[in-house]
Amino acid sequence: MNEHDKAGAGPPGLCDYSALAEKYLHRPVSEAQAEIWSLVLTARDVPHKILQSLQGYRIAVPPDHVNLAVVELEEYESENREWPLALEVTPWYPNARSTFWIILILTAVFSASFSDDWRGRLIAIGSGNVDSILHDGQWWRLVTALTLHADPPHLLGNMMIGGLMMVCLCSLLGTGLGWGIALLSGVSGNLINALVHGEAHNSIGSSTAIFGALGAIMALQTLGARRLSLRNSIIPIGAGLALLGFLDTHGKHTDLGAHLFGFISGMILGLSAGQLLKASALPCLRTDHAIGMITCLVPILAWLIAFRY
Repeated sequence: MNEHDKAGAGPPGLCDYSALAEKYLHRPVSEAQAEIWSLVLTARDVPHKILQSLQGYRIAVPPDHVNLAVVELEEYESENREWPLALEVTPWYPNARSTFWIILILTAVFSASFSDDWRGRLIAIGSGNVDSILHDGQWWRLVTALTLHADPPHLLGNMMIGGLMMVCLCSLLGTGLGWGIALLSGVSGNLINALVHGEAHNSIGSSTAIFGALGAIMALQTLGARRLSLRNSIIPIGAGLALLGFLDTHGKHTDLGAHLFGFISGMILGLSAGQLLKASALPCLRTDHAIGMITCLVPILAWLIAFRY
């Protein structure tokens, strides 16, 4: 934009400048906010300094640069008004209630694998056998393995921890999208785990998807930070890795590789979802329900193919 265009657009009036100066320069703000505004002014070559007082921090600008400073800060705030992400989409209680019922249904369905009449066949056609996945093209095992468990305590432990994770994730993304990301991260984690082993290895359990949900939560918390500083990025990720290590060392049936790759997959999917949501917002209720239906159909389809194989 040349000087003529700027002149044609018309500068703000004196009252506008005064109001903006009061908003950005004369009132105390937090240290973090002052540092953000300082970075904006530094990038635009506006001389300034941060002053500290008992009330907080404020930006000091030479009198002949006040108008330029407040215009730059106003433009920055206008462009970033939708950031950080407003991720809370459903109240905690209704989301917890729906997740509770889903977990109960999944527990009942998954318990069928403990029947003496079905146990051997389900494991044979549905476990995460690496040779069958990589060499025989039995891709459905990446999904069906998530629905099988070693014993009732294994299943109940996963359902309890998974329920907590899914309440958190669905409160951020919505029920359909939340469960969809958890399933996709579980499938991705199983695939990476199979590729890494590349030889005789077998795994079962939904914990890969649970750690995927944990990774997505950590990613969304990182994106939700007002400022992506080292501290804001490391603390959520570090907390997730700490929980990853704790759960992996407190259980009889653990597959460190599947858990780790599920967590990494969830992190990647969570970061991707966060960036998309920043650009296009959360899906509407109808779309979220459609994603939820597809998520339900994927394991059903996988088991139908497994039985017909």
